Amino acid sequence: MNMSVDGAFIYFTLPIFGGIPITQTTVSSLLVTIFLCTASVMLGKNLKKRPDGVQVMVEKGVMMLQNMVVESMGAHNVHWTPFIGTIFLSSICGSFIGLTGFLRSSTADISCTMVWAIMVSVIIWYNSIKNNGFVGWLKGFTEPIVVMTPMNIVSEIAQPVSMGFRHFGNVAGGGVITTLIYTALSLASAAVMNLITASGWAVSVVLLAAGAALLVLWKKNGKLVPLIFGIICAVLGFFGLLEVTGLLTGVPILAYGIPAVLSCYFDLFSGFVQAYVFTLLTMVYIAGSLPEPETAPAE
Repeated sequence: MNMSVDGAFIYFTLPIFGGIPITQTTVSSLLVTIFLCTASVMLGKNLKKRPDGVQVMVEKGVMMLQNMVVESMGAHNVHWTPFIGTIFLSSICGSFIGLTGFLRSSTADISCTMVWAIMVSVIIWYNSIKNNGFVGWLKGFTEPIVVMTPMNIVSEIAQPVSMGFRHFGNVAGGGVITTLIYTALSLASAAVMNLITASGWAVSVVLLAAGAALLVLWKKNGKLVPLIFGIICAVLGFFGLLEVTGLLTGVPILAYGIPAVLSCYFDLFSGFVQAYVFTLLTMVYIAGSLPEPETAPAE
């Protein structure tokens, strides 16, 4: 069995600007964008003064997002809520789209997460220059002492790299781990089933009988060990009979279940967590370049 952990597949190349490759990531990102734009338009239509149903849930989500922005960035930066919401939803949908089975998660491509990280850094630099001036921004690299200038420059460069690779690494790493486990279980399944079917009907029938006996024993004493081994023996015996009769040849039965559970974990749980972490870092970094304006002292 061949295992592939290659990058995004290139569908075709647009013959402009030296060739623009249209990859799986490009298609997934475009579909996510279309979905979010369509959902925004649909959910924003026919709003009622007294909300009900879906409108209540949407308003609740918007208020939660707005409160998160206020807590992380300050009330003076609440106007950043749409941008933060776009980053958060794009990240979640970009990860979840991989659950379709035929589309690739856009966040599993370093080109996607790195563009987001660089975009955040550009926003931070722009705000810093706008508030402090270009000379003041450059002077900030020499603080607290001039000797720290090289370290400050490296830190400024490492910030988008860390953000981009953190998000990409967790999502892409989950896919690689799932693929490795699926391959190992497929090889183990082939070895076990070949060993069972090599003896013909006898071993399969014995396994079925042993499984049935263990299940009867479990029903009598209620212990967990007979149940586990009974299920294993019964499943191996049943699929062994199917292998012998030729009804189930080459199907990796041991690969069912575990890779799917891991895929759900990495795509759902890890995808949500990484979206939250990336969004939280975005808010913290942008808030650092947009401090609360000083108020004039009361007379």
